[in-house]
Amino acid sequence: MYLIYIDESGNTGARKDPAQPIHLIGAMMVECEKVRTLEDGVAAIVKTHLPNLAQEEGFEIHAADMFNGAGLFRGVDPTVRIAVVEELIKLLTVNEIRLGWTAVDKIKLWKSTHHELAFLLLVERIENFLIQRERLGLIVADENKEVEQRLIDDLSLYKRHRTNFGYKKVPVRSIIDSVHFVQSKNNLLIQCTDVMAYFLLRGYRTNTDLLSRYAMERSSQPYPDWVATIGSRKERILYELFSKIKQLVEFGKLFPD
Repeated sequence: MYLIYIDESGNTGARKDPAQPIHLIGAMMVECEKVRTLEDGVAAIVKTHLPNLAQEEGFEIHAADMFNGAGLFRGVDPTVRIAVVEELIKLLTVNEIRLGWTAVDKIKLWKSTHHELAFLLLVERIENFLIQRERLGLIVADENKEVEQRLIDDLSLYKRHRTNFGYKKVPVRSIIDSVHFVQSKNNLLIQCTDVMAYFLLRGYRTNTDLLSRYAMERSSQPYPDWVATIGSRKERILYELFSKIKQLVEFGKLFPD
């Protein structure tokens, strides 16, 4: 069986924020036998790179604060903060963990149902992932009081009547039980999923912008070489992290694309 940890990035509620146009839900699919190994691995990374910070009350790995040096991560050297992300990516790679994501462009959407739609698209792809492996899966999500009951109800509906969007309705047979919500501060793998979701979204948007500039410049350099010589340091870091995380991605879907 798989535990499927999910977390979101870019959610601004019903507000269509041009600065955050995309709402993404990321998933980390973990075979039950590997859960403890990953937990120990994440804990070891934190102990190595953030030994003092980890003792602070309320500490958790929160990607946005970690990348921007905000909150508890204020004053932490940027090289240390990026090293944590790189070590987490290595941990997932060594353990052959697969990631997935679905996202909705809120600016292009005709109404503010981006959370439900992103979740529906995610359920369909998780179901296909499990069918291919002939395994069952249980969804574990970061606590979100605003949408918890709605997602629980939606998953129950999909299991009874198939998904209900687009021309192809998907029967949901491999996802068992309900959506189980946990507080991220108590769950290292939800925290890890938060990191992956954040850098998938930030990296996707950065890479899209860079590709557009690359096409406009009509550079003769290979794209990776061009990226290494232009833009801000933050852009280059996001591109590099996104390139590494992409190797772990099993599925991805942006609607409308």
